[in-house]
Amino acid sequence: MTRIGVFNKTHGYDGEINLTVEVPFDYEECKFIFAKVDGLFVPFEVDTVRERNDDTLLVSFQRMGKEHLQMLVKQDAYVDDEYIDNDEDTMNAAFYVGHRLENENGEFIGIVTDYDDSTENILFSVRDNGGIDHFIPAAAIEVIEVTEKTIRCSLPDGLMDL
Repeated sequence: MTRIGVFNKTHGYDGEINLTVEVPFDYEECKFIFAKVDGLFVPFEVDTVRERNDDTLLVSFQRMGKEHLQMLVKQDAYVDDEYIDNDEDTMNAAFYVGHRLENENGEFIGIVTDYDDSTENILFSVRDNGGIDHFIPAAAIEVIEVTEKTIRCSLPDGLMDL
């Protein structure tokens, strides 16, 4: 399950909600969009999707009117990983949150817990086994492979030292 963005305000009277998309996904094939309700992922069956602008979709769900959509406002939106656009040119830092970071030998480095993309130099927050957060510039990660929520990479020496 990958976080793709956030639901914003409802739209119009036809039962649509604005979805700000942070991670590209195949919305034409995606049948369900999930939100966390009481800590559990709840699927909402997609009825229609249309583009509002470059990063916002208008989504309607089966059997959900405007009054029911209100519970999704300001909630994170998720989809199954199979619908994520894996094109490197369009990949967003949010895609990597939750990925396991390993060195080139498969040894655990940490889990990507967050990112900061407020500047051109994107930083990943990586939590190691000791619960310590390390901030790693995305440019320093020499990705070898990304599979099954694992990033196998080669980091410059000393980057993870305290």
